[in-house]
Amino acid sequence: MRYDKSIVFVAESSESHYDADLGEWVESEPKRTDTTANVTDLGTDRSVAIFGTINEGAKVIRTQPLFSVPKWDYIEYRGKTYQLVTERVPQERHSLIVQEVIKDG
Repeated sequence: MRYDKSIVFVAESSESHYDADLGEWVESEPKRTDTTANVTDLGTDRSVAIFGTINEGAKVIRTQPLFSVPKWDYIEYRGKTYQLVTERVPQERHSLIVQEVIKDG
């Protein structure tokens, strides 16, 4: 299994807040963790089992053994944003099934 795809785990900052003096929401920089992983499209049978239909834009992301997955809100991969659908941790590896989403902003 090749772990050759670059992904970024992104955690929104808890420092974001409303600034009453400015009268607007102030976004703080999110925490970004870059890593390489095995990324494949979700198979047809599994897509039907999870979503009830064939769902384009769903991926399976497998991390390297013993990689400690950080706290995250979404994943960036090839310029697109993905959110978690389900997660498994077999033999010290994380296997994430994610679905493409459109991020506001």
